Amino acid sequence: MRFLRSSAIYIAANLASAAVPFLLLPLLTRVLSPSEYGSVILFALLVTLSQAVAGINAHAAMGVVWFQRPQAAVPAFTSTALVLAIGSTAVVAVVAAAAALLFDGFGQQVRPAWAALAAITAGANVVLQCRLVLWQSQQRALHSAALQFGASGLNVGLSLLAVLVLGWGADGRNAGIAAATVLAATCGAVLFWRQGELRWQPDAEQRRTLLAFGAPLIVHSFAGALVGTADRWSVSAHLDGAALGVYGAGAQLGMVMGMLADAFVKAFNPWLYGRLREGTPAARLAAVGAIYVAMPAFVVMALVVGAALSAAAVWLLGPKYQSAVVLLPWFVAGGAATGLYVCTSMLFFFEARTARLAACTLSAAVIGAFATWRLTSHFGLHGAAAGFALTQLLLALFTAAVAMKLFDLPWGSPLSALATWRDAVRRADMAPSSLRHPSTHP
Repeated sequence: MRFLRSSAIYIAANLASAAVPFLLLPLLTRVLSPSEYGSVILFALLVTLSQAVAGINAHAAMGVVWFQRPQAAVPAFTSTALVLAIGSTAVVAVVAAAAALLFDGFGQQVRPAWAALAAITAGANVVLQCRLVLWQSQQRALHSAALQFGASGLNVGLSLLAVLVLGWGADGRNAGIAAATVLAATCGAVLFWRQGELRWQPDAEQRRTLLAFGAPLIVHSFAGALVGTADRWSVSAHLDGAALGVYGAGAQLGMVMGMLADAFVKAFNPWLYGRLREGTPAARLAAVGAIYVAMPAFVVMALVVGAALSAAAVWLLGPKYQSAVVLLPWFVAGGAATGLYVCTSMLFFFEARTARLAACTLSAAVIGAFATWRLTSHFGLHGAAAGFALTQLLLALFTAAVAMKLFDLPWGSPLSALATWRDAVRRADMAPSSLRHPSTHP
């Protein structure tokens, strides 16, 4: 069954990516002090924040372009997307460095060069994701997984070299992340060229299409960055670098649920988009049925993952970070809510209703950030972790509520939807009915 094979491949690739922080966590928490590890977390926060603008979300547009444009037009769109991604990244890097210089390194915690490097890392990740997303849309899971494995290997190797051999400490870990991402992005761009998937054909309509898709997502991405990092910014503001290091170590363990949600998106996206493009009553019922099955599945996975992480946390974290163990249930709960969110968020991308998705994300971000700030001020690390889980849950609920109101799908027929999905599974029909690329506009 193509869907299950793809899911297994993407889960394996995501495990490799997630294994980077897991493999390095026992080492870094023993080599770096909590304050130094806080610097690693702060760099990651800057990368996340920069990615809201660097790249203009070109990767999100490319996944939809494959399904909604003739195959002959895709190479020109890809070239335009890469130019927009690289150009916007250069601008964001200059702005980030200037902001760090102007605001005295945000409290002398960020040097301008590192602020610029965080922006470059974010933009490089967008370029890399353009390659991965297009392969995912083409259902070439092995190609995508191979590049993801390679990027993960670079991340581990360069980080170990910089931290252990060169003795650069926290700067070494950050430099390893940046170098690995840039090298993997360069490899992705070369593969585009080698496979004949680039054609420079400047066209105003292409730029308008990509910007119309990606620009509203800037708000969504900023809000998403706030949703995912408000807890860490609150810890940094209310406590200190050592507390941020302890909190960030616990959050790294909780990333397992986010990794599973990402694997689900990569495998499920092509199938869901194929069903929506098909548009028959049975296809629409199967799509809704799959969403209704996935939602409780994430809750069950969270219970299993939470128990496993709690058992392994003592060894993974090391003696200086044991206070993070009690925070794990909140991180796992937040990860389960992330899974619920991705079940319905994909609909907004296919229908190009990204402005409505941005409204959902922004609403959850504002309410969640305020709640997290207050909870952190009263309850410290426990309050921050609870705020993280609450914010993710708000995002999942807002997105699901708007999706069910906005998209004309058979939401009110759960039994029929589940039965249709079950029949599709029995027929081993969990791949799009036609793997051929559409030759005309839908």
